[in-house]
Amino acid sequence: MSARWGIIGCGLIAPKFFQGLETTGEGTVVAVASKSILRAKLLQKKLGVPKAYGSYAKMLDREKLDAVYIATSHNYHFENAKLCLEHGLPVLVEKAFTRNAAEAEELIALARTQNLFCMEAMWTRFNPATTKLRELIAEGAIGEIKRLKAEFCVKMPPSIKTMPWNRMYSPRLAGGALLDIGVYTIAYAGMVFGCVPTRIGGSAKMAWTGVDKTSEYHLDFGQGLRADLAASFVEERPRFAVITGTHGIIRVPYFSRTDKLTIIRASRAPEIIKCGPSGFEYEIREVHRCLREGLTESPSMPLDETLGIMRTMDTLRSQWGMKYPGEAG
Repeated sequence: MSARWGIIGCGLIAPKFFQGLETTGEGTVVAVASKSILRAKLLQKKLGVPKAYGSYAKMLDREKLDAVYIATSHNYHFENAKLCLEHGLPVLVEKAFTRNAAEAEELIALARTQNLFCMEAMWTRFNPATTKLRELIAEGAIGEIKRLKAEFCVKMPPSIKTMPWNRMYSPRLAGGALLDIGVYTIAYAGMVFGCVPTRIGGSAKMAWTGVDKTSEYHLDFGQGLRADLAASFVEERPRFAVITGTHGIIRVPYFSRTDKLTIIRASRAPEIIKCGPSGFEYEIREVHRCLREGLTESPSMPLDETLGIMRTMDTLRSQWGMKYPGEAG
């Protein structure tokens, strides 16, 4: 299969997808689209893509595509993905999937009604180290999983003058640490425990623009299972995950992009497991596999799980009184 992809959105993440697709050798980007034809042409030139459009609809109407990658800011994911599904096209939607669970639910219902493939682009789910971790958990390498601690905190200091226009600080663009990087930790917890939390609590330090710049999440999964998570774009902390089981611990350095795992068990030397490098190519290969096999959802990142993640983040934002412009309720 040589898949023909279109990209909607010409920001910083689009080239990463392009490079990942090139690495797979399984397809090409044949067109990019932005609301700004200038931005589309700049990306076209940078990547060497055949076509550039200043209209999403025109690209979808004129190009023969097998799938579309949604690379716009969070606030546009719903309408952009919906447009593609209404054109009969499979979509890979950048995380966070939508602004909220209501949008996610509508998008999922549409994809299922249309019988079209749809997946949240949780690229970390498909990296070799994550795949190996899931195998270790399934085979009981450290016994029954009891606790997870994971943090994704990185300092990205824009000047005060640029804050309102910076995507991370912008309520209009559905910014904040939670939807942009906290979502990784919440998805990780769901993967580790294999279910949605039964109790959700958290706290946030808010930027003056009204979005969370640092936030912490405490999720209970029943029967004593617990995840303590954190995300920030103004604080630098180790980006690690520690999974504690009844018979040992798995440490995951830089859990979002690591190439190794360490298993620690009592009375035994630590076991270091080397894995392959991380990258976007693994999630892209999963999309291609699903398309070849006629699957409308990935078993590794199903839509019900994505909806559960969105509901968890809605609950946290509700606790903080954090609402994006245009949201209902």
